[in-house]
Amino acid sequence: MSLRTNLVTLKSHINAAKINSKGLKVNQKLLIVESDDWGAIRTPSKDVLDAFIKKGIDCSNSIYKNDSLASANDLELLFEVLGNYKDIDGNTAKITANAIMANPDFDKIKENNFQSYFYEPFTETLKKYPNHQNNLNSWKEGMKAGVFQPQFHGREHVNINRWMKALQKNEGKVRTLFDYNTTFSGVGDYSFMESYDWDNPSEIENHKIIIADGLRLFKEIFGFESKSFIAPCYNWDSKLEAFLANQNIEWIQGLRSQLQPTGTFDNYQLKKHSFGQKNKGVKYNIRNCFFEPSMLPSKNWVDSCLAQIQSAFLFSKPAVICSHRINFIGFISEKNRDRGLKDLDQLLQQVLKKWPDVKFISTDQLSNYIK
Repeated sequence: MSLRTNLVTLKSHINAAKINSKGLKVNQKLLIVESDDWGAIRTPSKDVLDAFIKKGIDCSNSIYKNDSLASANDLELLFEVLGNYKDIDGNTAKITANAIMANPDFDKIKENNFQSYFYEPFTETLKKYPNHQNNLNSWKEGMKAGVFQPQFHGREHVNINRWMKALQKNEGKVRTLFDYNTTFSGVGDYSFMESYDWDNPSEIENHKIIIADGLRLFKEIFGFESKSFIAPCYNWDSKLEAFLANQNIEWIQGLRSQLQPTGTFDNYQLKKHSFGQKNKGVKYNIRNCFFEPSMLPSKNWVDSCLAQIQSAFLFSKPAVICSHRINFIGFISEKNRDRGLKDLDQLLQQVLKKWPDVKFISTDQLSNYIK
């Protein structure tokens, strides 16, 4: 093992220990892969990406360079990797696929001269893409095979209030990029992504309406209620938590620190949480391992993630891996998908080698292991 690898592993151990030292303990080695953004639009196609670049938008370090709706081939290859590995109970490796239930209906918004917002269920969005029309069936096949378990991420992955105001004012390149069926601002990746951020706390009541509607769609499409919720960009107001509990949400997925809105974009109050901590009837599930090859391709994500898993197990915590959809998407760049799947394959192989008694579970199963 090289000196650089040793340093990466040591740093991963130290950072993970800060997260894992507090909170409830579990007496089994549980591994959860939480993967966000399934169902959400980003860049519709390679042609659209090329159009962005021609308009002078630098996408070299942007998630919009690779992120798109998963194609049928993307799903098939991901499910194949997951299905190759089984835990001590005979359960396959799986991802908790945190789903965005709807996307903007661009045609209707434009027809109404940007004065009103309209959305379409993500199942309708899929029908507009060339290799995606039957993907809901693919999702359900993945669920049946035990490799793909949807949970609720939000109705849409866009701050409706801010995006619509920008469209109405025709700010920057927002309307130009709107014509490509994307909410990309062309300036920063996350300009409109924080769905439950607010400029005024009065918006919280509307966020409740949106979330309830999204949960309704979730149950209609999948046939069961989501037991967990992950706010887009880890940004939500604590006043939503009692409401989420009333919607039968048991777990809030997130990082060690919640980004509590203050009324200003990208200026948040940090609220630290620990695993199993309970508030207003919901518990926090803390992501303590990270596997994001698309975000930083030069990094050795397998070794760093293994070190974080080891820390989680040493502190009797579930190993909760944060790994966004983008890592497994090849609709725009097959190279991006192939790298992510190769690393995922190596990671799962090493996990079973190091911890043969590991259990692969999804976030909605977590309560079964908590006394």
